[in-house]
Amino acid sequence: MFGLYLFGMYVAAFWILTQPMGSGRGREWWVEVDTDSPKRTYYFGPYETKDEASNNTNGYIKDLEKKGAKKISINIKQGRKDSQLTARDE
Repeated sequence: MFGLYLFGMYVAAFWILTQPMGSGRGREWWVEVDTDSPKRTYYFGPYETKDEASNNTNGYIKDLEKKGAKKISINIKQGRKDSQLTARDE
């Protein structure tokens, strides 16, 4: 019986230690990219820090410019993103 108790304690400790730090959903950072032509909103992420998200924005801008996007704006947000990765205004 004592062995079963130790096994349970081991499983509980393992589960606690393998959970990500600050494991609340909605703590991730997202890059929101809006374009006027075509009218779209793109979401990139999630990232662990605001700096990590910010450091990746240049690549997104260059890629969208190559595809012909106009008037690109960037917004870095913390929290949950929309359910879609690309939103369209139709």
